[in-house]
Amino acid sequence: MVMKLIKLMGIMFLILVSMVSTAQPERPIEIIASVDKNPVIQGEPFILTITVDDDVSEATLNIYEQLSGFHIISTGSSKRTSVINGVTTRTTSFVIHVQAPETLGPVVIPPIAINGSVSNEIELKVIDAKAADEAIEQRPAFIRTAIETNQVYVQQQFKLVARLYLSANLHSGNLSAPSMADADVAQFGNDEESYEIIDGKRYHVFQRTYLITPQRSGTYSIDGPIFNGQISRDATRSLFSSIATTQPVSAKAPATQIDVLPRPGDWQGHWLPAELVTLTVEQANPDAAVSVGQPLTLTYRLTAIGVNPEQLPNFNFFDNIAEVSVYPEAPELGSTVRNGRIIAQRSQTIAVIPRTAGTLTLPAATIPWFNTRLGTTQLAQTDPITIDVASSTTPLPELSVSQPVPAETVEPIIDGVTTSSTAVLGAQVTSSMPMWLSLFFGVLWLITLVAFVWLWRRTRRSPDTTTAATVSPSGTSLKEIQQAAQANDAKACEQALRQWGRNTLTLRMDDLLELAEYFQYEPLTSQLEYLQECRYSAYQHQWQEGKALLRALTAALRQHQRQASQSPVMQPLYPA
Repeated sequence: MVMKLIKLMGIMFLILVSMVSTAQPERPIEIIASVDKNPVIQGEPFILTITVDDDVSEATLNIYEQLSGFHIISTGSSKRTSVINGVTTRTTSFVIHVQAPETLGPVVIPPIAINGSVSNEIELKVIDAKAADEAIEQRPAFIRTAIETNQVYVQQQFKLVARLYLSANLHSGNLSAPSMADADVAQFGNDEESYEIIDGKRYHVFQRTYLITPQRSGTYSIDGPIFNGQISRDATRSLFSSIATTQPVSAKAPATQIDVLPRPGDWQGHWLPAELVTLTVEQANPDAAVSVGQPLTLTYRLTAIGVNPEQLPNFNFFDNIAEVSVYPEAPELGSTVRNGRIIAQRSQTIAVIPRTAGTLTLPAATIPWFNTRLGTTQLAQTDPITIDVASSTTPLPELSVSQPVPAETVEPIIDGVTTSSTAVLGAQVTSSMPMWLSLFFGVLWLITLVAFVWLWRRTRRSPDTTTAATVSPSGTSLKEIQQAAQANDAKACEQALRQWGRNTLTLRMDDLLELAEYFQYEPLTSQLEYLQECRYSAYQHQWQEGKALLRALTAALRQHQRQASQSPVMQPLYPA
């Protein structure tokens, strides 16, 4: 009986204790807010750390609404649990990267509320960047920048050097590039490391250089680079000294003003602002004799300091010379770095083919450029080139009006089809045959011709309906073209071109210019026009540009194959 009474009293005591414990109010959590720097510079990022002595989720913070007056760059959180003498404590830390406002003076960070508890209020002082040198140097991380000049011309390159100072060892970090409206910004070279002592304090210095190319004139502000990272902090050596020995830091360089001048009002042509520009030309085999139809190879090199290769102009030196044919190859662009400056170069080989014998003078090549150091317009030019052009060693026989033309050299063209020379010879021998026999063979020949044309039209594929004509760089027709061109045989070359166009490209070939329309390559068009001029003009010209035609046709084939390989296949909008 006594035992039952004791058990009953124990149960009642436990119930009473539980009622008392539930009746006690829940202990409020403690929230502490702190910043990594105060004062801060205008627009400089700083770190706001909110420490909660409890395990809470990030969703309970709702920081974007509570700090609506500040620009929040990023947020993060971490949790820690420790057990000391059997007592378990949990801590949650929120790390918030915030950008300081541009307004000078005191700024208040309001109390942060989490689960009914609030943190302390922080009064933040925003100072001017120009008057903050002494305050900056007391921080574990700060950035200084310098530019070459405060005034540049549009599209003129200039350097911005950023130096990051750290008073502790760098654990990890990221340095973002500066930004400028209407300008291209790119890193130049590799980072450099050094050490510097300021007021007796040793700093680890990381230097990075940027190239900035403004695209429009006006007054601009260059926003400095921003650093966010982790540095090592002092910790008491113990068994756990390698844990949690880093602290977050951030820094931003002050903004820099720069004036971008427009190009001069009287400037015409391609705008090229540079420190130095040179233009040179090299002639392949300058001592070799040059004859009509033989290509003369010239290599032009344009070199400029302080520009990108894409800023160099194209070469159009011989557009107005009627005595030559000009065939430029694809240009080569490149750049290198010497003595901390970018040297850009454009190299292009041009084949010049004389059409007439005599003294040929190629004028001086000239490229205007703007000297950014002197602020004046200058010219980069070469010397003129004078060449004695000899007549071709294998001239074609000249045809005069008084000389009879052999019948076998005349081939009438009917609807793009060249008839056999035996038809013309047959027309000559019919005079010795009876009239009825001549009439019979004539009708038979006409029927045969009509049937041939009908079959040819039936089997021919129009280029408009051809899905993709395959251009092969080899074949019997191309070999015939090569042989005729190397022999400067205009007639044989024209026939081989027509046959190749019909058989390989499935073109009608009523005219050689159908090849020009097919390839859309200007050097080939010029050669085909000149071939037809030599063949059918009132004044017969000696065609001596077989090698030039082969060069242009080879380049046109390469361009066509390259375009065909690069053409994307459009997917159907509504696939089945």
